[in-house]
Amino acid sequence: MTLNLNLNSTALILVDMQGGSVFGDGTLPHTSTKETLPNAKQVLAAARAAKLPIIHFKEVHRKEMVDFGRELDGAEPVHCLETWESTNYYWELAPIDGEFAISKRRYSCFFGTDLEILLRGLKVDTVVLMGGMTNVCVHYTAADAHQRDYHFHVIEDCCSGSDWDAHWAALTAMEYLQTGARIFHTDFVEAVTGERSPALQESL
Repeated sequence: MTLNLNLNSTALILVDMQGGSVFGDGTLPHTSTKETLPNAKQVLAAARAAKLPIIHFKEVHRKEMVDFGRELDGAEPVHCLETWESTNYYWELAPIDGEFAISKRRYSCFFGTDLEILLRGLKVDTVVLMGGMTNVCVHYTAADAHQRDYHFHVIEDCCSGSDWDAHWAALTAMEYLQTGARIFHTDFVEAVTGERSPALQESL
């Protein structure tokens, strides 16, 4: 498919690309993070080259654990405490000057944050999501974006689920909400740069 993006009204959102929860200590289970990292780095580089607004999120909980709510009722253990080094952004995908960094206490990037105020200020109507987990924070952010009448895309080979069944089910659910929502990192790179990514070039 050919992905068409209006670069004047599109933002890239990195959902919880954190050192421990996604790429490090294994507190939370994730699929295929080693495989998705090179793709995510290409996407971030392309977005920076195109001067898209880039918004980084990380989930953070107080050391007293009073803000977890119902998050620990299911399979998830304690995670992302503010005192843990592993809660910080993963170093290769961390925000740089000119990019936006927002902490959240819940799964959705919209819940209890100023994301919508920021998107309005940036005149954004389309968000492109990548990160972890596909079936939790990415999915819930996509659903909230949809209910707020934003267009959204999810870069499926830049996302990691809690397991493979949950990963694929979440992607199917997001595509159900908006036809064409699911894209690959090569689609995004070509859409914002007008050029195929190196990985795509090598496959031809």
